[in-house]
Amino acid sequence: MILFSLLAFVVGLALGSFLNVLIYRLPRGESIVHPSSHCPVCGEPIKWYDNVPLVSFLILKGRCRSCTSPILWRYPLVEGLTASLFLFSFISHQPYSLSVPIFFFRDLIFMAFLIPIFFIDLEKEIIPNTLSYPLIIVGLAFALFSQSFSSSLVGIGLGAGLFFVIRIVSFFFLKQESMGFGDVKLAAGIGSFLGWSQALLSFFLSFLLGAVISAFLLALHIKGRKDRIPFAPFLVSASIISLYFGQELVRLYGSLLY
Repeated sequence: MILFSLLAFVVGLALGSFLNVLIYRLPRGESIVHPSSHCPVCGEPIKWYDNVPLVSFLILKGRCRSCTSPILWRYPLVEGLTASLFLFSFISHQPYSLSVPIFFFRDLIFMAFLIPIFFIDLEKEIIPNTLSYPLIIVGLAFALFSQSFSSSLVGIGLGAGLFFVIRIVSFFFLKQESMGFGDVKLAAGIGSFLGWSQALLSFFLSFLLGAVISAFLLALHIKGRKDRIPFAPFLVSASIISLYFGQELVRLYGSLLY
C-alpha cells in the first residue's frame, strides 16, 4: 500500500503540472498542446529537467533559469495540492481503491476539474466553458456506472436552478450580478458529480465559507464593499469538504439536533 500511495502522489504531481498549463492557457484562449512549456516572461522553452514538479522549483529557487524572473507561487502550490488530494483520496477509499476503483477515479477526475476552476476564477474571475460543460457530462457518465443517475440529474437541476434564482433575485434587488453564469454551470457540474444531497450540503457550506472569508477580507480592508469576490473558490472548497466529510458532517448536525 505504501507503493500505491507513493504512486498516487507522483501521479498527482504530474497531473498538477498539466493543470498549471490549463490554468494559464485556457483563460487566454491558447492551445494546451502547442507550444511546449515556456517562460511567460522571456518565452524561452523550459527544459525537461527544469519542469519536474516541485523539485525544479526548489532547485531553481523559484526563478526562471534563463531570465531569472520569479516563478509564480501558483505552480508549486497546484502541484503539491493536486498530489496531496490524490494521496488523500487513495487513502480515504481504502480498502476499495484497488478492488473497486470507479469511485476513486471519479473523485480524481472531479478534482482535476475543480482545481483549475478554483485558480482560474481566483485570478481571472471567469470559469471557462471548456471546463464547466465537460464537468456536467462526465459527472453524468460516472452516475450511470454507480447507479445514481437520477440523483445526478436532480443535482444538476438543483445546482443550476438555485444559483440561477440567486442571480436573478440579486440583480432585481441589488441592481448588480452577485452570481455569474459560470457559477450556475459550475453548481450544475457539482450536482452532477455529487448527487443532490451532497451537492446541497456543498452549496450551504460554500455560502458559509463565502460569508466568513468575505467578512474577514472586508475587516482587513483587503476588499471593499463594492469589490467583486470570485465565488467559485468557495464552491470548489465546499465540494471537496462535502465529498470526503459530508456524511460525518450530516451525522454531527443530526446529533446536535437530537
